Amino acid sequence: MLVQILDRNVGITQDQRDHIDRCLQFAFDRFSSHLRTIDISFADVNGPRGGEDVQCRMMIGLLHDERVIVVEGKGVSVEAIVAETTDRAVTAVSRRLDRLRDSQGTSMSGQ
Repeated sequence: MLVQILDRNVGITQDQRDHIDRCLQFAFDRFSSHLRTIDISFADVNGPRGGEDVQCRMMIGLLHDERVIVVEGKGVSVEAIVAETTDRAVTAVSRRLDRLRDSQGTSMSGQ
């Protein structure tokens, strides 16, 4: 599983990058044999105005599925939005893998 972190004007520190990587590795460990890539990008959408200005977009590529899972969120801090987006992404990956298993089982039983 390849993890790529892209910073678009947020100013993510090395400690935050390490935290993001650990968080993703831990959250997706049970799916690691099914994942190809996780691309996570951060953008400052409000500039100096403040508020919920950190946007996080996670794009997850599965090994046996052409479609990419995309999960987005906004928050005040990088750490908070990573946790929230990761939780939603894990749910989305689990559902997609369940659907893939179900469709493979259906096509096999119809033969």
